[in-house]
Amino acid sequence: MFEVDAATFIAGGTRVLGPVDAAFAPGEVVGLIGHNGSGKSTLLKLLAGQQAPSSGTVRFEGVPVADWGARAFARRVAYLPQHPPATGHLTARELVGFGRYPWHGLLGRFTADDRRRVDTALRMTDTEAFADRAVDTLSGGERQRVWLAMLLAQESDFLLLDEPLSALDIAHQVEVLELIRRLSRELGLSVVIVLHDINMAARFCDQLVAMHGGGLLVRGTPGQLMDSATLRSIYGVSMQVLTPPGQSRPVAIVD
Repeated sequence: MFEVDAATFIAGGTRVLGPVDAAFAPGEVVGLIGHNGSGKSTLLKLLAGQQAPSSGTVRFEGVPVADWGARAFARRVAYLPQHPPATGHLTARELVGFGRYPWHGLLGRFTADDRRRVDTALRMTDTEAFADRAVDTLSGGERQRVWLAMLLAQESDFLLLDEPLSALDIAHQVEVLELIRRLSRELGLSVVIVLHDINMAARFCDQLVAMHGGGLLVRGTPGQLMDSATLRSIYGVSMQVLTPPGQSRPVAIVD
């Protein structure tokens, strides 16, 4: 659904991305991994249409992202930035309701169907219990689930998530990633997610795309990338890869 063709991005005279060639197929959870400054968030912003490539092309369903109308694109692709905007005094239900705007605009009437979509999104993310609480009173994990509910209410096919685990403790990281993977399986959603923790990425993603120095270094399944030599090329540090007793997935440990 997404095709990246020789895309670059230059900021302040410095090339921070590219040239990158990549494709993101439907129905998978794809993790973008790599060290800080490797180009992960920049690539995600190009996919989301938040930035235009300095050269090259990013296409969604064969059409350059820049040629999509904003509302038409938002009906197909939902983007959650690393630092979501302030929610003021909005309740969780009100925030989730913003996900319906691509379908009727800011001035359109909020219909019974919109309310049903919001209720469904709250139920699927297990956020009904605090739907009428102010978002800024919720815990970090609860807030992330509400933002995901907003994306679900948007009814997009493709979710682009930029470091949704930042500032979450390990328990909430697992909770959010389990939710993302479950929603992908149940709804057939495609997800591209920026992650820092290689073990979390390997546990919850179908494919991993490793970035390094603004370029795409290697891509494959977690099993293919969870290799000491490959991880050293990605992160620049020595790691051991082992499979704990009773588990099927390997984990990486810094030497």
